[in-house]
Amino acid sequence: MTQGLSTRTTVPATARVVTLPDGAQLFVRVDEGDPEAPPVVFLHGNRDNHTHFAELATMLSGERRCASVDLRGHGLSSKEDVPLSAQQCADDLVTVLDELGWESAVLVGHSLGSVTAMVFALDHPDRVNSLVLMGSAAHYEMKWQRPPVTEETYRDVIAQSNERAGPFFFLPHHPEVAARVIASWSWVPFSVHKNLIQLQHPDLRERIGGITARTLVIAADQDRSTPVSSAELLVERIPDAQLHVVSDAGHFMFLEHPVEVATTIRDFLSHPTE
Repeated sequence: MTQGLSTRTTVPATARVVTLPDGAQLFVRVDEGDPEAPPVVFLHGNRDNHTHFAELATMLSGERRCASVDLRGHGLSSKEDVPLSAQQCADDLVTVLDELGWESAVLVGHSLGSVTAMVFALDHPDRVNSLVLMGSAAHYEMKWQRPPVTEETYRDVIAQSNERAGPFFFLPHHPEVAARVIASWSWVPFSVHKNLIQLQHPDLRERIGGITARTLVIAADQDRSTPVSSAELLVERIPDAQLHVVSDAGHFMFLEHPVEVATTIRDFLSHPTE
């Protein structure tokens, strides 16, 4: 099942800009693939962006169309100074699917993106083929206290905050992953940052039993932000959910071990009746 994953031929990709009902715009990278197979939509975490899924999209494209979305306030999408929420991200995803002409899709979410995927699956079960949840939790609370920040102190404070957050998200022997992610965290505009840090993850513990989509939960054995116990709760409460734990990995397991994660997703999607 894994043959050729790490050496798959690159397929054409296009950039799309999707205009939302309120005028905001979302950037979407679309990698071409088999139009007969359910497409895949990648949804990133808080302060991340679509480029973090470049490896997974490359490995899975060809056999499936893949869309990597910059959520509102992130990456190349609109940066309005407005409150943000997982519910709003899920609502925006309806327009993305409509604009791409996809009636339904496989949702692959990481961190905030996994929460967005669960909310969408609960609101629009007929539009979700399968769910893949990475670094996910039904309920999340910050593991550290963010210091007060103003626009004048923002750059210094964000550097301190990133250093404090590092041990919860990254492993010391994967410095390239930490450098890549922290670079994206460091250049979020202040107006967006002050809204992102107020974004509250909804408590889905009493709702996730209503998810009807076939679900794969991918956790990492050394993730201090969303530990394996958070993944186990999801598997316990989401009907027929499956769990895969990546060894020697932190919160960004799909960047540390992209071939293993892509292979796990590919095998899960290739056996829809299991």
